[in-house]
Amino acid sequence: MDMIEYLAAHFAHDPDFLADIHASTGGLPSTLHSYEYMMGSVERPPAQVVDRLQRMAAISDCRWIGEHIGMVGTADTYAGTFLQPFGTDEQTEQFIVNLRAAAATSVTPFIVENQPQVFAQIGPRGVCRQVADVATGADCGILLSLSNIIISDSFFGMDREKEIAAIPLDRVWQIHLPVPSASELGDPGLARLRDDTRWAYATLEQLAAEPDFRPAAIILEVQAAGTPSRATPEEIKDRLIWAREMMQVKEPAVGGLR
Repeated sequence: MDMIEYLAAHFAHDPDFLADIHASTGGLPSTLHSYEYMMGSVERPPAQVVDRLQRMAAISDCRWIGEHIGMVGTADTYAGTFLQPFGTDEQTEQFIVNLRAAAATSVTPFIVENQPQVFAQIGPRGVCRQVADVATGADCGILLSLSNIIISDSFFGMDREKEIAAIPLDRVWQIHLPVPSASELGDPGLARLRDDTRWAYATLEQLAAEPDFRPAAIILEVQAAGTPSRATPEEIKDRLIWAREMMQVKEPAVGGLR
């Protein structure tokens, strides 16, 4: 593989352990996946949290920090880590202000990810429209999660193509792609998982044909919600080769692993 995504929460109690893990990969470039910047919250994270995240980025050859934009709220009240933002003008502006401030002192850029929709839309923007407005306003990249669109559809019957159409493809730096094991895909009791996975693969192939779509990384989610067992190393390798060929990458630069 060419890149690895580290989940910041895994190293919260021992950030320096990330240096050992990173060394064991041979120093692969990485991205740090986080929510602790609380980009949608009025109250900012404590300085020690920011320092810890920045240290993780510095010791792992991190090319960007992928932030969930689901930590939202006021100084007194938060709506949890993985809940979608509210879609309001006020909330959108709060994201933009916080992202710009965080980027000004960060060792690496930020990108923002579309959240799963788990409750009814409140403001005028859907999840992907708000991500697009935040990314444009803060001048940052987007992490387009096909996994989260699938999750949203399981809650609300979302129009997947309409959501993706709201994303400016030239701002997509990274993709999250679910990769279940072949045994799961062949299980008669997991027809929904099979259909969803086929949709994700076909959608990525369609996006790859768009001239504006040139993500720097496709991260394969082998430990994601909805994938009870991991794909085998051979299955992962085959999917990495598929991703490189699809994006017409002659030198390793696209395939990554979470």
